Amino acid sequence: MQLDDVISSTVSGPRVEDAMLRSVRWLDRCIAAHSKPNQQNLFAIIQGGLDPILRNKCLEEMTKRDVPGFAIGGLSGGEAKDHFWRMVALSTKHLPRNKPRYLMGVGYATDLVVCVALGCDMFDCVYPTRTARFGSALVPWGSLQLKNKQYAKDFQPIDENCTCPTCQR
Repeated sequence: MQLDDVISSTVSGPRVEDAMLRSVRWLDRCIAAHSKPNQQNLFAIIQGGLDPILRNKCLEEMTKRDVPGFAIGGLSGGEAKDHFWRMVALSTKHLPRNKPRYLMGVGYATDLVVCVALGCDMFDCVYPTRTARFGSALVPWGSLQLKNKQYAKDFQPIDENCTCPTCQR
C-alpha cells in the first residue's frame, strides 16, 4: 500500500482535502517507484474522511490508476456507526468488484458482518489480539473474562460447539 495521510474522521474542512490529495499524490509516486508489479501488490488507499464529496473525488482519482486492489481508509476513528457505514457503502459502490476491497482497522464482529454485506473483502484490526492478550475470549454471545476467578480451575472448552484449536484442547 502507498502511504496515506491519516487524520481523525471527525476532522472537517481544508485539512481533510489536503490529506486526501496528498494520499493521491503518494499513490502516483508509489506506482512510479514499483518497477516489478508481478512481485508486489500496491493497494490504493481511499481517503476523504466523512465528506462524501471528497471521498468521491478520491475514488474517482484512485480508480483511474492501475493497482491490484483498494483499501478504504480514514474511518474507524470514533465516528458514529451510521456515518462510518455510509462512507463504507459509498466507497465500495464505486470500487471495481474484480479487485480486492480492504477495509482498514475494522475488527468488531458487527462491523465485519455489516461491511462484508457492503462489499468489503479483507480486514485487519488489533482488537481480537489485544482482547486475548488481556485475558478475554471472543465467543458468539459476546466475550468471556477468562481471568475471572470462576474460570481459574475450569479446563472445559470455551465453547463446546466450536471446532477451533483453542476450544478443542
